Amino acid sequence: MPKSKSSPARRPAGTGAVTVTDPTKAIAAISQSGVVTNRLGLTPVTVVTQQGGAVMASHVNYRTRDRVIPDAEVFFVEGEKPAGDDPSLGEADKVAWRDAATGYECIMLREPNGGYLGGYVGIPKSHPLYGFEHEAVPADIGIEVHGGLSYSRICNEGPSPKRSFVLTESRRICHTYEVHYKQATQAGDYRVEDAHAWWFGFDCNHVYDRGPEEKDGRGGYLSAETAATYRDDTYVMREILNLAAQLKAIADGDPVPPREGPPLPPVGLEPEGGW
Repeated sequence: MPKSKSSPARRPAGTGAVTVTDPTKAIAAISQSGVVTNRLGLTPVTVVTQQGGAVMASHVNYRTRDRVIPDAEVFFVEGEKPAGDDPSLGEADKVAWRDAATGYECIMLREPNGGYLGGYVGIPKSHPLYGFEHEAVPADIGIEVHGGLSYSRICNEGPSPKRSFVLTESRRICHTYEVHYKQATQAGDYRVEDAHAWWFGFDCNHVYDRGPEEKDGRGGYLSAETAATYRDDTYVMREILNLAAQLKAIADGDPVPPREGPPLPPVGLEPEGGW
């Protein structure tokens, strides 16, 4: 088995965490936590860390129905989604990676209250939209994403409590844990484009959406009319990459590329004030 060119970042000592660095044993370690692993592919440098009810798998390939996200950091959190045969079975609760096409950091994240997914893209300080509140982004600039932008914030930084660092990282909207830890401990050896990215995001919590456990959508009687559906990881990953491509084109002064995937639900269906 080929050796890694650089060793994965060591996890803090005294955390109560169990770390598996042998890739051949990683999937077994995840499975023992009750996680369905059909979306994960190992790499020679896969590392799995378990702490409490949370599992973090670093340097894995994450598979959806139509693509593979390489070298991702993937989290599964006990209780974040329903057990049994539901639309979210096997999905991760967070996937963080760097998009090779744009160079931007990307995150798929599950909302603990409701179980729906959202997507986030981090842009560097050199980007013309850096620091913009999502409501202030010009409507005609070319950003088209599910439900419209609903999040804008600088990296959600701060120390991770040792006894719950995996759970903390599973909900943080920022660079991957590996990047955080390497920057803190090997400042002269590792750099990202911008340590303080500005994140834009969207969520799948609208009148035309539903959570994994919901029989009806967010809009009550309107849900049937809007064909409310659960937006799975395949859909959300595609929207994240669409958003990354749009933001990259804006940064480069290029025309915004055509969207990949089906037409978006009409934003006008959303009641004033949202849900």
